[in-house]
Amino acid sequence: MTPSDWIVFGLVQGAMVATAFWEAYIEGPEGWAKNQVGWKIKMGSFTYTAYHFWLYWVMIPLLLAIPFALIGWDTHLFWVLVFAYLLGTTVEDFMWFVVNPVYPFSKFNAQGTPWHQWVSVGKLQIPVFYIVRIIGALIVYSMFLI
Repeated sequence: MTPSDWIVFGLVQGAMVATAFWEAYIEGPEGWAKNQVGWKIKMGSFTYTAYHFWLYWVMIPLLLAIPFALIGWDTHLFWVLVFAYLLGTTVEDFMWFVVNPVYPFSKFNAQGTPWHQWVSVGKLQIPVFYIVRIIGALIVYSMFLI
């Protein structure tokens, strides 16, 4: 990745951290939009909310598409943005626990955060989607950005 790519990556991560702040203030102590209006789709033990659909599958991808409207299609930039998005969504979720003023970080575990599926690696508990997205990001990086 070029220095410019890392700047784009950093800007996406900064936007994701900012998203963690406003999402924490919107949701408060009830994570995963528990008390938000809108539909919810149950997929096994996982529930997907309208709020998260519109945020992660519509709004953020549309914002990330703005450079293509301005400069045209660029395959390399596309993969930089996919890489940044995959890691950024993980950063955003983790930062929600760090910055939330009413949900203590001590609840960042399977018992305190039931809306995530968790995996244990020794004494460390990690949300499953963190692992999936980090692996996805590493695949994108190794296949398209090295």
